[in-house]
Amino acid sequence: MARMCDPHYKQCVNCVWWAGPRTFDSFRGWAMLDDSHAKGKCMNMRGFYNLEMNWMSTCGKFEYHPIIKH
Repeated sequence: MARMCDPHYKQCVNCVWWAGPRTFDSFRGWAMLDDSHAKGKCMNMRGFYNLEMNWMSTCGKFEYHPIIKH
């Protein structure tokens, strides 16, 4: 079952730079995860570039994904 991730939190799962496994509910503007232990690489050269980040992590270079409605 997919986990709905609250778009109001600045977590990696909601960031445009996070390259982890997620899908989007474009109607609600929420990100969804199948794995509660999901990790993905940060692709922001000013952030934690090329490091495996947990979906709940955050940093000062966070940018909302364009699909996320916050």
